[in-house]
Amino acid sequence: MRNIFTLFLLLIISVNLNSQTFSINGTIEGYNNANVYLMRILGEKQIIVDTAFTSTNGSFEFSLDNEFPMGMYAIKGGAKQIIEILYNKENIRFVSSGTGNDDNVQIIESIENLIWYDYLYLKGLNQYKMEVIETVLFNYPDGEYLTISTEKYIQLQNHITDRSLELAENNPETFASRLIMVNKPNFAPFNLSNEEKQTYLIKHHFDETDFTDTLLLRSNILNSKIVNYLSLYQRPGLTQEQLEDRLIMAVDTVLEKALIEQDVYEFVVEFLIKGFETIGFEKGLEHIAIQNQLNDLCVNTERKAKLEDKMELIRKLSIGKVAPDFSTIDINGDTIRLSEIKSEKTILVFWASWCPHCIDIMPVLQEYYKPEKNDKIEIVAISIDANEQDFEEAVKTHGLNWINIAELKGWNGPIVEEYGIAATPSIFILDKDKKILSKPTNKVKLRKELEEEH
Repeated sequence: MRNIFTLFLLLIISVNLNSQTFSINGTIEGYNNANVYLMRILGEKQIIVDTAFTSTNGSFEFSLDNEFPMGMYAIKGGAKQIIEILYNKENIRFVSSGTGNDDNVQIIESIENLIWYDYLYLKGLNQYKMEVIETVLFNYPDGEYLTISTEKYIQLQNHITDRSLELAENNPETFASRLIMVNKPNFAPFNLSNEEKQTYLIKHHFDETDFTDTLLLRSNILNSKIVNYLSLYQRPGLTQEQLEDRLIMAVDTVLEKALIEQDVYEFVVEFLIKGFETIGFEKGLEHIAIQNQLNDLCVNTERKAKLEDKMELIRKLSIGKVAPDFSTIDINGDTIRLSEIKSEKTILVFWASWCPHCIDIMPVLQEYYKPEKNDKIEIVAISIDANEQDFEEAVKTHGLNWINIAELKGWNGPIVEEYGIAATPSIFILDKDKKILSKPTNKVKLRKELEEEH
């Protein structure tokens, strides 16, 4: 009988533990009767996971079950406000003094966030004071100001370092302590030259970064750390080629460090690829596509397979390669085969009627396109539109009088998939043999390429 009672008691405790819930209670002053979004932060991604509605005094609540994943989250209230919080199976309560990013956030309940906001406030305040002192040192490099300002500057550095270590060491089991150790600034010895400081910071940038810690991927801390590392390789007076070579050196270091943990390595590769695609860093993309070590990873994850496909696509569409051929019907009913276009230059433009940046580049293309001289430049515009009426209205409204193609399958059109298009506009400038000359990513770069070819 006693054994039955004990089992019954354990069952009740287990049920209670599994049904345990936590809450995020917030108040955003002045943000009344409006939607508030809870977003999960995974690197540079922000994914909406819940929505609440503020009361007449700006209060709201999110209820989280026991399975809700720990990590960094963002609460979006006003149009420009993002409040970052750490969730680790505890109740969270805070008050924001307004709807802007500069408004004060006061943590009332949550050990993780009391630690995290203590660190953020300390770092922000001291770095602001250091910037003021740097201005003084620049304007008064000699005399009594130099000694006083230098001493104060070093004190502020030490204050950030000491308090960061104190918070992390006193709370070793918290999520906040992991993030603080990675995020805390590194400071080079003050008496070094600028070049020596840069070398020191590069060498010690990842000293406190544990690349085996996959919990870092549940925040924006690791990707920010990587961006800051890449920025250390920029130096005044470098040519574009020299800068690109230095960035590739930085990329190799990051990938080498990340290889110790497969999830982290996949995350880093994906992050770098997306970033380099955004800025049009073709040399970096091709380097990663060739030098990556995805094949050495033991577990065949879905993300690994997608990344390997992406690497193959990057290699296929790299500068100097022949663009994939295609044959299709344009809006006039004519058969268009890319390889049969005889122009000296062919410009492929992947666009959509709903894309403002696409519409923005059309006048630039029209400046250089002469229908009666298409032996010089031919433009083939491939629409991502799924709605035929939207596509036809855009062509008519903007006077697009070149070769227009609409597969009307959105992102799933055969040509769109062949070229791996994931964003619009995407532009490929080809020579007469259909080799890829360049892939300008914006209006300024497009105009520059066309000026050089004109």
